Amino acid sequence: MPRKAILDPYVSVFVDRTGKQRYRFRRGKVSIYLPPPTSKDYKAAYSKAKGDAGVIGRVIENSVNDLVTRFYRTVQFRRVSEAWQTTMRQTIEPFREEYGNDMVEHFRPKDIDKILEDRFEKRVIEGKQFGGSASAERLREMLMRLFKLAKKLEWRSDNPVELSEPVKHSGDGFHPWDEDDIAAYRKRWPLGTKARLAMELMLWTGARRGDAYLMPPPKGGRFKWVAAKTGKPTSFVVAPQLQAAIDAMPEGSMGDETMLITDFGKPFSRAGFGNKMREWCDLAGLPKCTAHGLRKALTRRSADLGASQQELKALGGWENDDEVRTYAKNANRDKLAEGALAAVVEWEREANIV
Repeated sequence: MPRKAILDPYVSVFVDRTGKQRYRFRRGKVSIYLPPPTSKDYKAAYSKAKGDAGVIGRVIENSVNDLVTRFYRTVQFRRVSEAWQTTMRQTIEPFREEYGNDMVEHFRPKDIDKILEDRFEKRVIEGKQFGGSASAERLREMLMRLFKLAKKLEWRSDNPVELSEPVKHSGDGFHPWDEDDIAAYRKRWPLGTKARLAMELMLWTGARRGDAYLMPPPKGGRFKWVAAKTGKPTSFVVAPQLQAAIDAMPEGSMGDETMLITDFGKPFSRAGFGNKMREWCDLAGLPKCTAHGLRKALTRRSADLGASQQELKALGGWENDDEVRTYAKNANRDKLAEGALAAVVEWEREANIV
């Protein structure tokens, strides 16, 4: 695996909306784009940026640039994993690039609608696909956080994203595994294989791919991890079907720190695990299935069996509105999630699914 490039202090890298890799120097209120580190002009540009940072602020107060800079300093941003921080930056930076000097107070709900419509439109740039409903939905989530911070800072009295139109999936979202998909995968990958363990792990914990590849072994009959996306501690009871998959693994095929390991005995990288799941699904004849779709499958099964909205929220760790957040603070999330999981466990057992 190629070693991650080490950037100079205050320099970050992201992919802009055209698919181009961009480098930015940020220190205090200074935000300056730099040429690539491999360019002959880079050292001079970097030195100038450091000098500018010491004498002048380039960011307009109460602008989008100012807001994004402050957001990156919040505990909300800093408490999540480095991988999720990178994902958030990749979503926010194209917006910042286009609207960085615009004043936060000037954005109206219809402006947010237009921004999301532009992101919703799919396009291919240099052979890579950008946009789509999933991309627009993630942007709306990030804008919601940014303007919530602006309201907290009293830069404006409302959050225009709350009044914008929610993004509706157009069918380009992750395919939720159905029962035929699960059966086909299990048939191709029997108990005792790493592919089977990975699938059962995500199916019975609802873990995101970014958490599953680093999942530690269970202790005391429960999985416990800190969600990379939210930074929140998560606890899940081990379903019997998942325990069977663990018990069937050959000696030495699981790690002590992370259950899923490569053939070389090392933990997977985030991208490496995603690629491996893609390979396992393809070999099972399931080109539409993805790791994320398994998270959807657990929710679908629970909903089909009559799980309440609050049980579903607990099961997936979601808090999408103020009312649910307020209730969930006082709810026993572990018990709610365990109840929803138990219903799916019993259903599969009674249906004699193998």
